[in-house]
Amino acid sequence: MNVVVRDLHGGGVAEAPEELAVLAPHVRIDITEHLLGGRGPQVIARELDVDHSEVTDVLASLGRTGAHLRRRPTIQQRFRSRTRHIIGGHLLWLDRVESGIPVLQHDGRMYSARRIAWAMTHPGLPDGPVLPGCTATACVAPDHVIDHTTRHKLAALLHQLLGDVRS
Repeated sequence: MNVVVRDLHGGGVAEAPEELAVLAPHVRIDITEHLLGGRGPQVIARELDVDHSEVTDVLASLGRTGAHLRRRPTIQQRFRSRTRHIIGGHLLWLDRVESGIPVLQHDGRMYSARRIAWAMTHPGLPDGPVLPGCTATACVAPDHVIDHTTRHKLAALLHQLLGDVRS
């Protein structure tokens, strides 16, 4: 079971496996997510702009040695390992973008990162394309993405509140 923990070092909030959550005050969750996603220490240090020793310290604190945690990551772990928490609750996509769409390769298939984010917070499939519902176009935060139906509901609500704002 995953629990929500606050990363005291980076200020972000993330989900972590329950067995790692007890380490949250001592371990950087963002580094842990990247390690669980199968990324190597050098890549993590470069993408998160941290010293390589911080990454190896996290490995050591988890009781692991070697380049990574050496287990097959889930699609959610791979997703989290390709993001960075930024101010405003946004989750910045650090990996591949094709035609303006953040994508993730997992088990030989390509997935939309935004659809993965949608699946992390919604029980069903999205209606149409999933887009950021915030102003950060590279944001893939699960609670920031919206689908076609949500966009229309928001537009109707704004029209109800503000009326026709076109001149």
